[in-house]
Amino acid sequence: MAIHVVPSEAFPSIQDAVDFANSGDSIQVLAGTFDGFDVPFVKTNLKVFGCGIGKTIITGLPGMGSTGVYIDGDGTILQGFTVQGFSDGINLFSNNSIVKQIEVTLNRTCGILVGADNNALIEISAVFNEVGFDINSSDNLILRCKAEQNSIEGFSLAGQENCILNNFSKENGGDGFLIDNDEMKVLNNQSIKNKANGINIDLDQNFLITNLICDNSENGIFIQTGAEQNVLDSNIVRNNGNDDTTAGIFVENGAMENVVRFNKLKNNIVVDINAEGGIGTNIYDGNKCENSSPVGLCT
Repeated sequence: MAIHVVPSEAFPSIQDAVDFANSGDSIQVLAGTFDGFDVPFVKTNLKVFGCGIGKTIITGLPGMGSTGVYIDGDGTILQGFTVQGFSDGINLFSNNSIVKQIEVTLNRTCGILVGADNNALIEISAVFNEVGFDINSSDNLILRCKAEQNSIEGFSLAGQENCILNNFSKENGGDGFLIDNDEMKVLNNQSIKNKANGINIDLDQNFLITNLICDNSENGIFIQTGAEQNVLDSNIVRNNGNDDTTAGIFVENGAMENVVRFNKLKNNIVVDINAEGGIGTNIYDGNKCENSSPVGLCT
């Protein structure tokens, strides 16, 4: 397993080094500005290291419709880059890969798009994109990532059984977190000052536990019609909402068999908990709050 250095006489570009490398090799990219690159399917277990955010920069032109880094080789490790100025910053279409300590910024559509399974995104910052994180696959770990000031969602989560742990979503133009599939674990995240919902749940059997959801323009947590068997447990939900159509936790009419328990809610508009269609088949237990519709959902 060899180590290749970019730039060098042998490898003036990152793509040159990737094309030459064998599976399992490492590529060390020095500080500087570089073109985008692809890791093809046949190159597995490559390790591509930059010198850190703001030091090793992959840059492009968002109007060109290109992707900054396209990863198709399984087991890739990508670490220590800023990726900016593309249509998509990073497209991850490999399995069992790690993307760590990356900044994706000023990309026209997605900061990072994930379309394969069993990957780990760790300590990634997505700022000033359209969508920060667009996760369309399953069994991925999203850990200690940040999405700030993206024009639509901070985190758009459309794959099953992903683990969303210790992330931060702030001042995005849409939802902080859009939960658009089943069986996700959303734990210990913060969703603050987003222009729509703090967390928007569209489907079933998701677990939202010990999240902090504050100062979002619409609902703190929104459970949509048809969403079933979700569990909201021990979340802190404060100062969300802007009119009489919003709440700290809003359970839409037609959402069934959801469990809302042991949450702490305060100063949400217009109420802390709104069970739009009445309690129905949903369970409300042990929530510390000031007001609810119907009355009686607070302890």
